[in-house]
Amino acid sequence: MISSLNGIVSDISANAVTLDVGGVGYLVNCSPQVASKCLIGETMKMVVHTDVREDAITLYGFLDKMERQVFLLLKTVKGIGSRTALEVISQMSPIDLLRTIGSGDLIRLQSLKGVGKKTAERIVVELKEAVGEFAVGQSISKRIEISSGSSQQDTVAALVALGFSESAAKGAVDKVIKSGSAPSGSGEFVKLALAFI
Repeated sequence: MISSLNGIVSDISANAVTLDVGGVGYLVNCSPQVASKCLIGETMKMVVHTDVREDAITLYGFLDKMERQVFLLLKTVKGIGSRTALEVISQMSPIDLLRTIGSGDLIRLQSLKGVGKKTAERIVVELKEAVGEFAVGQSISKRIEISSGSSQQDTVAALVALGFSESAAKGAVDKVIKSGSAPSGSGEFVKLALAFI
């Protein structure tokens, strides 16, 4: 499996880039945001997901590992394939998407091209719990120090790992506490906090 490519950009379209790596041209499907960062003749490094099917091997390129992880998270939802997942992350940043899913904002999800009411509902139902666990996993993979080991500190660390400021994360945690909710663990705490951030 190819997990990253570092090569010279030889061709660019709205949703794909060709990277020349050692004389081999790899066609990498990507969002317009990724394509806009590329310049023909310049070196570009992309995080890649290799999608293997019976009839094709397709590469999808991302700016960073987090964008790829959110893409893969979307693909776990029934009825969402690679192209739809790429279209979704092309319209919303990974952080905004996680926040939208975590807060259960169906209206915002339905505003995305390619996402109807039923798909939006499936995304929220199938991923709402996973978003909290994903955020906690990000804090562990980034080795963010958690001083007290409490769910509150874990939640702040997880939100910081997702890219939120520490003050915004602490504010969201305070709002969860004031709301009277009693989350059973860090994952659920993160999910609730995303609704307030």
